[in-house]
Amino acid sequence: MNLTENVHKIIQLSKSKIGKDSAIVLTGNILGAGLGSIATILITRTLGPAQFGLFSVALAVMMIASQFSDFGIGTGLVRFASSYLKDDNQKANLMFKVSLKLKLIIATLVFLIGFFASESLAVHVFGKPELIFLLKLAFIGAFGASLVAYITATLQARQSFKKFTLVNIINHLGKLTLIGLLFLTYRLNLLSALTTVIILPFIAFLIGSLIIPKDFLRAKGNEKEAFHELFRFTKWILVSTFCVMIFDRLDILMLSYFKTADIVGQYSAAFNLAHIIPLLTISIVTILFPSFSKLSGDEEIKQYMKKSLKFIIPLGLLLLIIFLFVGELLILFLYGDAYKPSVIVFKIIVFAFILGLISKPFSLTFYALNKPEIITFIVIIELFFNFFLNYLLIPTHAAVGAAIATLSVRIVGIILFSFFVYTKVIRNKKRS
Repeated sequence: MNLTENVHKIIQLSKSKIGKDSAIVLTGNILGAGLGSIATILITRTLGPAQFGLFSVALAVMMIASQFSDFGIGTGLVRFASSYLKDDNQKANLMFKVSLKLKLIIATLVFLIGFFASESLAVHVFGKPELIFLLKLAFIGAFGASLVAYITATLQARQSFKKFTLVNIINHLGKLTLIGLLFLTYRLNLLSALTTVIILPFIAFLIGSLIIPKDFLRAKGNEKEAFHELFRFTKWILVSTFCVMIFDRLDILMLSYFKTADIVGQYSAAFNLAHIIPLLTISIVTILFPSFSKLSGDEEIKQYMKKSLKFIIPLGLLLLIIFLFVGELLILFLYGDAYKPSVIVFKIIVFAFILGLISKPFSLTFYALNKPEIITFIVIIELFFNFFLNYLLIPTHAAVGAAIATLSVRIVGIILFSFFVYTKVIRNKKRS
């Protein structure tokens, strides 16, 4: 299949419902990412590799804490609420209400524990006392990010993709506005940059809370039953979420442990620039997840997965070609010569992220089959493999070693997902 045929397939599939919904979310995400990327570039160039490394560690801790605060609730909410909205609006509203209560309780606990443990983390884990106050700020930001995650999960479950996109754009536009003002007034530094990133989720939550339906707050029913239904599903999501949140930031955390802050900064710069691909992945998952949740039967799942892959694979190949050719130019132009070691790291991470993009329809299949335990099993294997490779490669190869570890784990992941899809869907269909 040549490049022209790949582009033609993308154009044809863009006319479908998946394509139209994807266009809305993807356009918003690209616009948001563009705005956010400008702000990140200003931060990266102004701080320099060493301080940007500290900023990246604090941001990584913030994201891990916010994902742990989610506790798998967001995924479970989309899984059940999107299904109930078809024929049982009352039950869907009850699920929205129970999910919000759980989210607030868990997010508060994570914030309190993390805030008071910040000193121990900074001194005894990272060996960097200068991180103490930064980590305290990070846990405040994690609470806000957890609240925004509830808003986006609600909009995703309702398939309100225009509102979903609006919240995303507002968050990134606010980031660029505040960082831009700090930059122009020569007040952009490590503390002001991190404070800005922490404030924004709270602003996005306040705006998001104004645009979501409020009728779920008056929902009546058996909340205990809704909780148990959610927990039976999310107990597996919790484990996989815990593994994924560590896996996604393990490279930066281990680099911070083994290497100096400037190396962390160089790696983070490459990671951030390549992050447009995971952003695309999130866009596709946002569109496909509610639809996958409504599927029933191996044949229906198989056909929908094949249709999704016909859209994703050509897109992934196109992105890979583009980024490999312009990677060095982008790094040096946007960040400056101080980040030249980031070039090779960027190219490796791009390849890894493309594999992650292609594997998403495989993972969504197991949500449709109501078998999240398979995803959990695969993610646990990926996490242990990632830790082992990072431990082995970072001391000798620094940032490049961390990038190679990430790529290797993505390859293992796509092999495992392919194997389980074949055994649980394709081979099962042949037997029947």
